[in-house]
Amino acid sequence: MIAHGGRGRLVAVVGPSGVGKDTLIAEVARTRPDIVVAQRIITRAPDAGGEDHQAVSDALFDAQLAMGRFAFHWGAHGLRYAIPASIDADLAQGRVVVFNGSRKALQGIAASYPQLMVLMITAPPEVLAQRLRARGREGAREIAARLKRAELAPPAGAVVIMNDATVDAAVAQMLAAITRASQSA
Repeated sequence: MIAHGGRGRLVAVVGPSGVGKDTLIAEVARTRPDIVVAQRIITRAPDAGGEDHQAVSDALFDAQLAMGRFAFHWGAHGLRYAIPASIDADLAQGRVVVFNGSRKALQGIAASYPQLMVLMITAPPEVLAQRLRARGREGAREIAARLKRAELAPPAGAVVIMNDATVDAAVAQMLAAITRASQSA
């Protein structure tokens, strides 16, 4: 694997479904326009709901992968995800790049991006259940399975961000962690 350096900081935002990752990432970007948010490329229909993403077919995903257009990629929940290779230029210029990631992919990403920082967003199970029901995308059985996966321990070295109050409170925690990490680099 190639190690990608740069003066910037790569920040993976991970956590269970319904915890508010996309909302928090969008608010971080609004609050700090100097932070780059990497839009995910997903083999999911553009109208399937969820975050703003670049929807591609499996064939197009394979073609872009073969052309080296992805910094990294992973699979989860029957879909394929990627982050564009354009983040390398942002990191080389010293920018902070934030992306919605997967806990399962972190080890491979960290092998190539030693400046990876992980923010684990969490909330109490009752808050997650309420948010998942409000989304209306899944039935009771799917929600129960997602809540079970939410019980996983945070990845080693992750900064845990509690998102059980206001969006502003969670964003403040995220920005404080990013600032501390950037100053110690």
